[in-house]
Amino acid sequence: MKNTIMTLLIVTLSLIGLARSASFYEVGDTNGWTTKMGLDYYKTWSSLKTFYVGDSLIFQYNKDLHNVMEVSFKDYELCNPNSALATYHSEYEPVKLNRTGHYYFICGVPGHCECGQKLEVLVMAPASLQNPATTQQNNSSTSSNPKPNPTIPDPKPKPNPTSPDPKPKPSPRWEDPLVVLPVDAATIASLPHNVASDPCVWSGLSLLSFVLLQTLVFL
Repeated sequence: MKNTIMTLLIVTLSLIGLARSASFYEVGDTNGWTTKMGLDYYKTWSSLKTFYVGDSLIFQYNKDLHNVMEVSFKDYELCNPNSALATYHSEYEPVKLNRTGHYYFICGVPGHCECGQKLEVLVMAPASLQNPATTQQNNSSTSSNPKPNPTIPDPKPKPNPTSPDPKPKPSPRWEDPLVVLPVDAATIASLPHNVASDPCVWSGLSLLSFVLLQTLVFL
């Protein structure tokens, strides 16, 4: 009985950690989901953030001109929209990250992915569920055995600035100026309900953990 209550308490505390860590990320920040930011903008944007299971992405775009497709790594590299894992057409719709690993997103409109409208996101397990010993071991091994960063010469010749580009980039469709809403409390409240971020959920879990702890003490 005592072991069962201890197990329930650990699970409850873990769920509380998941609920508290859920966050909303506005893709591209104030620039939104667009073709205007260049080839590496969204790659740089995602590399500056840490995503955890339970977090959500919010894509803001003109739904008449863009969409959001979750694709495989191969289709992400090839900008192939024909085998999408999921497709979203509603702007401001939260895309929940419900597993660890890599997520890949592109805009399926012809030419948009090639112009840089593509996003890769790496999702981590919450810190409360990670193995501290493994993390410390990985960090120590990395610091004690740093790998050299070799300089690889670029085999491609530099283009002549006076010569025309032999491979012109595809021209995306014309698009209206995008008004990006800030992801504040009012905006989040207007979005579809997210159970992980509901304060009532983790408040209830906190109360449950307190009851379990009291029961464990008096056994």
